[in-house]
Formats: sequence, C-alpha cells, structure tokens
Amino acid sequence: MNNMDNLQSYDKVEYYQAHELSDEELHKYCSLKMETAQHNLEFIEKEIFSIRGGGVIEPLDICEIGGGNGKLLFSLEKKGLLRTGINYEISQSRCDLAKRFAKLLSCSNVEIKNCNFLDDETKKEQFDCIIMVDIVWQLISPLYDFAQQDMLRWLKAALKQDGYLFIEIIDYSDVMQRIEKEGILRTWIEFPEGDPFQYSLDKFSIDSDNNLVCEKFFIGRNNHVRDYFKNVIRSYTKEEITQILTKNGFDSRIYPCYDETLPEIERNSTFRILARKL
Repeated sequence: MNNMDNLQSYDKVEYYQAHELSDEELHKYCSLKMETAQHNLEFIEKEIFSIRGGGVIEPLDICEIGGGNGKLLFSLEKKGLLRTGINYEISQSRCDLAKRFAKLLSCSNVEIKNCNFLDDETKKEQFDCIIMVDIVWQLISPLYDFAQQDMLRWLKAALKQDGYLFIEIIDYSDVMQRIEKEGILRTWIEFPEGDPFQYSLDKFSIDSDNNLVCEKFFIGRNNHVRDYFKNVIRSYTKEEITQILTKNGFDSRIYPCYDETLPEIERNSTFRILARKL
C-alpha cells in the first residue's frame, strides 16, 4: 500500500485565504472558522478538562495533528484552556493562514510546525492531550503498510500517563456499499457565506486496497477560482477502532457526533473517540 500522495493533498488548500484576502475579508473568514471549532472546544472542555481537574479548569499542554489553520488550538488558547500547543500541519498554505490567524487573534502559545509529525521527535510524555479531528487518523493510516502502527507508537510515547487522545472518525461503510452497488458516487456541497468557495463537487470511489478515494472540485463564490484535491481514506467502524486502541494500551469511549452542518453522507456516521493512555 502506498498513498503518500495524501501528504500533498492539502498543498494549496486555503492558499487564497492565506495570501489573497484583505484584512476585512480575513477577519470574516477567521470568525467563520473559529465558530466551526466551537463544538469540539465544548466537547474537550466538558470531557477532558473538567475530569482531569476534578472540576477545576487548568491549562494543558496540547498537540493537534493535521490542525490546518489552527482554529481549534487558537480557540482553546482564547478560552484559557491551553498552556502550550503544537500544531502539526503538512500544508504550507494552511500554516501560512494559521500564522495570519494567530496574529489577528493575538495568540502566542501555539507553535506552528510545517512537517509530518512522524518525522518529528517529541519529549517523552510531553502532552496532556493529542487531537486528531476531521478524519486525520483515517488519512494517515493508509499512507503505507505500517503507518497505523507507527502512528500509534508515536502517540503513545508523546502522551503523558493518563493523557487523552481525541479522535474524530467517519464510518464510510454505507458510502462504500453504495459505491459497490451504483459505481462512482458524486455529491454537491454548498458552503456558507463568508467562505470564498461556494460549491464543492465530491467524487467517491474505492481503490484496490478497499480504501475510499475522495476527490473534491471547488468552485469560487464571486470569481473564477477553482481548486482540487484528492484523499485516500481508510474507513473504520466504532468496533474496529475500539479494538485497535485497546490492543495498544488505551481505554476508549465512543460519543455520537451528529452535526447538521456536515454533508448528508457524513452526518449520521461521524463519531468521537476519547482514549485515555493507561
């Protein structure tokens, strides 16, 4: 299995936002993105901070893998929940935008690292919490044959004892069954006002390793800007991911994650996992 192209999928994502938006447009876009981080912020505050501190909220050392423009870590910092943060993001354009966001929001506790986290050494037991939302886990595991195990080894070493791994997963079983019956699946998505792109045409297929291949074609709102990227995604059921985490020394809990803003095919199949390192 070789899907290292996943590391380049987001190369130009948010390039326009990072380099072309005026200060006024950037402020609107940043506000929109920060708003979309609120549901994860509230979940983390309720399920991690209140439990660890016995009801007393204390800032923690947090790492996010594939954190993109940094909206969640910046939200945690603004809320007073983050002591130090590292945002690992492979896309240069998204790191550029994260730096603009940090300046706009007056955030200084988050370090933006433009690299593959697997290539970076951390201190042993460095983080209280590691975040992998927006199917990041599912993009890393199909990179190569042993990517999942290398990822688990890194995560376990970097987490403090009793530290938490917070993952978001989408179970694409229904989508893959539809593809097997109907062939290639295509869907349209319309983005909210404030996003420079108005629509995305998504195309889904299945590769020879039984991974889901997702191609997205973006259409600009008030201009002729177009963008494209492709991801190879491994689908997991709740039972599969729980078994994997248990075998690797984590005690995990599953939470439903219904979000009406998600595309219809993902709306009822997205769930959160909170896994504590034993």
